[in-house]
Amino acid sequence: MKIPLQKNAGWLHIPVWMWLAFIVSVGVGFFCSILEKQLAVQLTIILSVFFPALILAETDSKWLIPYILFVWAVNPEIRRLFEWYHNEYHPVSLFSVLPLLVTLSVVIPILRRRWAMTPVIRNVLILFLIALIYGLAIGMIRNGFASLFDFANYIVPLLFLVYAELRSHGYAERRLWMKSFVNIALLVAVYGIIQFFVVPPWDAFWMNEVEMSTNGLPLPYEIRVFSSLNSPGPAGMFMSVALLAMLVEKEWRGFMGWLGVPVMALGLIITLVRASWVTMVVALLLYLMLSNAKRRAQGLLLICAIALLGVGLIPVVPGGDKLVERFQSLGNINDDYSYNDRMEFTANMIPKLLGNPFGEGLGSVGTGTKLENGGQLGQYGNFDNGFFALFLTFGIFGAIVFFRAIWLYAKQLFRWHKTAGQADQKYVRLALCVLVSAVCYLTFENRMSGIGAAIVWFVAALGMKPLPAIERIEERK
Repeated sequence: MKIPLQKNAGWLHIPVWMWLAFIVSVGVGFFCSILEKQLAVQLTIILSVFFPALILAETDSKWLIPYILFVWAVNPEIRRLFEWYHNEYHPVSLFSVLPLLVTLSVVIPILRRRWAMTPVIRNVLILFLIALIYGLAIGMIRNGFASLFDFANYIVPLLFLVYAELRSHGYAERRLWMKSFVNIALLVAVYGIIQFFVVPPWDAFWMNEVEMSTNGLPLPYEIRVFSSLNSPGPAGMFMSVALLAMLVEKEWRGFMGWLGVPVMALGLIITLVRASWVTMVVALLLYLMLSNAKRRAQGLLLICAIALLGVGLIPVVPGGDKLVERFQSLGNINDDYSYNDRMEFTANMIPKLLGNPFGEGLGSVGTGTKLENGGQLGQYGNFDNGFFALFLTFGIFGAIVFFRAIWLYAKQLFRWHKTAGQADQKYVRLALCVLVSAVCYLTFENRMSGIGAAIVWFVAALGMKPLPAIERIEERK
């Protein structure tokens, strides 16, 4: 008689994330034993931040997106603390890939779902891929490894769109994501206010080493606040999008409620980033135009009240006088240094763009140029026009394809806005307004890669209509 073997394979049913924990811990221990101490600590920090994202992705947690946004917000500060502690500044750091690595964790739940997309979203993603692959091909020839880093900064944030399209998220989950983003931005604002009054030594160390004059001086009241981000521009964009959400919808005001509005506004003021204010006002006005008459009237009254309050308070707020001066200079445009500098830059760039219709490829513009330039910014490391940056990177063909993808998605958001219910409509409206304001921001800087792209595509993804499966099947036909 054949006796069946008792199946005792409980160990096979250990959750995958526990296997990952075991493998990662063994791997970290092994590599730390053979690597130089500082590099070993750096890798340990990176893996310690990355591992929670793996767990959240493996369990398909609703907290995955908030965690990713949190890492984008604090990663530069982690890097500064690390370099300050070791008293050694590195122009090129492994920490630069950490937010990208954490965002890539969404691939785990994405691959577990059936890849059935609405035709418009599929076409949008295909157009982005065409532009990015073209830019990568040119970039690999001209810019080497820097093109791969630039490629990742463009394409990884687009995973928010893929994730939102394939995930059957509900209203409660979408509300959680939006409130989490605002709460993270509030923390950024609070730290920025602290930074303005008491410049932490690690931030002062970084400012002295990086030699970025646009950040002001590493002294109280003399610093242009960048908070936990790496410069005032990204910090301003992060807070301006959150402030927009707080102004237009009560439920998005985060854990501080109404008190969070002046806190966020103060944090934004002391960045001294005019572009963030201008584009936020554009988005706010567009949001009100798309709202019903009652909401439009309430919004206009709110804007007037805030404007009157701002006129009275900004001049007495520390740093407010500098912001007033920067806006007043717009009234006398010929004496505005920034405007004159941009006009000179435009006059010099137009002939270069026309003479190079194929583009310089990915890795030619922005911080990625450090990778092929000995840790120093390359010729186009600082670029004051986002439209020119995209045309220089992708060439005429690639840039047109890139903007075509943005246009198609914006048009789809507008269609969804007309048919969505009231609960969904405000998310679609916010997504459309932030996307339009991001295009307007290109007048000043390119915010379609890196953290700027992460913010834009996260909010844009919230506009996707979460339909039941049967409705999605009908919509895709």
